[in-house]
Amino acid sequence: MYSYPLSYLTFLVHFHDHQDYFECHEVLEEYWKEQTDQTRDSVWVGLIQTAVVLYHHRRGNFIGAMKLATKALNILQQRQKELTELGIDSETFLEVFSVRLQELHHQQPFTPMSIPVHDAELKNQYELVKQSCFSPLVKESADYLYHKHSLRDRSDVIAARKRSLQEKQRARKKPQNISQ
Repeated sequence: MYSYPLSYLTFLVHFHDHQDYFECHEVLEEYWKEQTDQTRDSVWVGLIQTAVVLYHHRRGNFIGAMKLATKALNILQQRQKELTELGIDSETFLEVFSVRLQELHHQQPFTPMSIPVHDAELKNQYELVKQSCFSPLVKESADYLYHKHSLRDRSDVIAARKRSLQEKQRARKKPQNISQ
């Protein structure tokens, strides 16, 4: 039905209409984990990081936002062709994002940012997803959007991190077989 991934279209709706940057991260990270080779410098990671930068900026975390914005901008500059293939006006987007990085350096107050789209088909599919998958826009409270990461159930994430840490600790404790 869609020529663009549904997760990507959903990401764009959350990004532009809801300004729910945390949800943008969640939706696209799930896609990246399940549908890609999980390359850490993929265009998907750059878009995920863009949303997280805005989440941090809105919360006043300028240092975290600047560090991540630098990484994201680097990825997106390297993946400019892929941005274009995703229907994004990559040149304008990179300019807008570079300005955002400067605003972060100067600790300017948060303002929403748009991802400029050049492809008419992406615009059409975006509107279809917005109309069919989302009830009329209900604005979340600013407090909820600012602190969403701490208000959700993270038990699965915490358990996965704990398992990973335990595996690393076990790997360090294994005796080394050294041939003499």
